[in-house]
Amino acid sequence: MIKFFRKIRQNLLSERKTGKYFKYAIGEIILVVIGILIALQINNWNENRKNKIAEADYYCRILDDFELNEKLIDENYELTINRIKLTKELLKDLNNIPNDRSSILNKFVVALRHDVSTPSNITFDDLTSSGQLKLLTDIKLKNRLIQHSTFLNNTLNLLKENRNEVVKRYTDFELITELGYQDIDYMNRELDKEHIALLPKTNWTNDPTHPIFIKFQDNLVFILGMQIRQKQHFSNLKQEIQEPIKLLRNKKCK
Repeated sequence: MIKFFRKIRQNLLSERKTGKYFKYAIGEIILVVIGILIALQINNWNENRKNKIAEADYYCRILDDFELNEKLIDENYELTINRIKLTKELLKDLNNIPNDRSSILNKFVVALRHDVSTPSNITFDDLTSSGQLKLLTDIKLKNRLIQHSTFLNNTLNLLKENRNEVVKRYTDFELITELGYQDIDYMNRELDKEHIALLPKTNWTNDPTHPIFIKFQDNLVFILGMQIRQKQHFSNLKQEIQEPIKLLRNKKCK
């Protein structure tokens, strides 16, 4: 093609048709410009097509994250309710004298157990950190996702703070052997009778005036308060996540 245009130019010059040569040259430039513009337009169209595909994929991945989070929120909410129930029972059991120290401590451990993953925002965080947030063209939905991300991170921080405070109270005893740590099942299974006989058998659970009894009961009330707060945090998360899930399902990802 280039050789063809060059031959035409050479023929016009050899025939000394300067006016026609310049007109042809201008026409050739215009054709080149038009070709470049068409190529750019095709390239832009192709990039937009790729961006639309990537955008739709991100919406679906975010929805998957949200649906998993909703399930985790429900599981954590139910577990927290069970822990609240168990902690209330433990307060009654502690004050139902006579009682068994081993039973009290094992129930205490179960009431504090955390064995379920918390919600996360993996896809949206990846989208933000990679600078690809601009791919989301639905401004209303994008703003709602940003709002949810902020809410989720704040709530997770509050849940972490609650957990840290509970752990402090759980370990806030000077002598764990006097508390009866050795009575907890996973410890008791590893200790034989000879070892257990060496450790103190303080009957503090049956003495409401004992310092450990008073501190243990005080810690139980504090932990109960933290559990109630935790239940409220999960309830707020459950409510807050509904709108973005609905927007993703109805508008972007089916």
